[in-house]
Amino acid sequence: MNNFIKDKVVYTSDNPKLDYRIIFTRIKNGNFEYILGRFWLFRGLYSQYQKLIQIINKPQKKISFPSQIIQKDNLNIYRIVESIKQDSYYDQLELNEQSLASIVNYAKKLPLSTASLNLSFTYQEYITHLKAKHTIAMADLDEPLKINEIYRLRHDDLLLEISEKYLGYFPEKCDVRLWWSFANNLSSEERRIQSQTIDYHYDIHGFNFLYISFYLTNVDVNSGAHVLVKSSHKNKKISMLLRSARCPDKTIQQYYPQEDIITIQGKAGKCFLEDASCFHKALPPIQRDRLFLQLRYY
Repeated sequence: MNNFIKDKVVYTSDNPKLDYRIIFTRIKNGNFEYILGRFWLFRGLYSQYQKLIQIINKPQKKISFPSQIIQKDNLNIYRIVESIKQDSYYDQLELNEQSLASIVNYAKKLPLSTASLNLSFTYQEYITHLKAKHTIAMADLDEPLKINEIYRLRHDDLLLEISEKYLGYFPEKCDVRLWWSFANNLSSEERRIQSQTIDYHYDIHGFNFLYISFYLTNVDVNSGAHVLVKSSHKNKKISMLLRSARCPDKTIQQYYPQEDIITIQGKAGKCFLEDASCFHKALPPIQRDRLFLQLRYY
């Protein structure tokens, strides 16, 4: 079934006409990254171009801070990068307890907002007042970089080194997002209306990028676990590349082996790195709220 809100597509079904409509609209608006960024060849060429530009221009002095990632004895940056290149992800890093506690503390006190419902509140206000009155899928912290630990993570020397080695150039830009996903019994359609990404899709935010994400609460299949399709950043059939970046569950299950569908679960502090041009989605939280930090280097 095709779903529209004021003529805006909130979910792309397995309908080619809908998919092509979205693509043609992007082309009309001059968003060529959305078209070319899905192809591995163009991403590789872009990496080489960026590397050459940085060699010529010599970027300004890089801001960096000592890593807040727990340094395990077997930590090997080369192995991490190769894992992402081969499997689309790496999920064996962990944020230190002090940074974790500080970020969570701020996330419970600082203002949150939800554009879809035009509401502003704190997490504590949501728990004590709003939860019973409003069914909210998620809410973003307005200015996450004002939290010192997040600012330092954005310039974390280990994360920057991994990102640079994966992308092939130093990522001068980084988008930061911190948000709560609330446990509730919203229908799938209600979640889509509030832009909760519960459907498989791959990201095309520019020509090249790497996501580094943190679970800041304990996460399992009932509290918003992240699901991805292993190695699908390079392995898509041509019809998946020539249509919308969204894909129905049924199509994913038919094309990819079940063992390649990975559900990432873990305790608060778990960090995973992902080439989000792989197919991925979030499971809807139904038992516990999820606090999620996302850094997108590009």
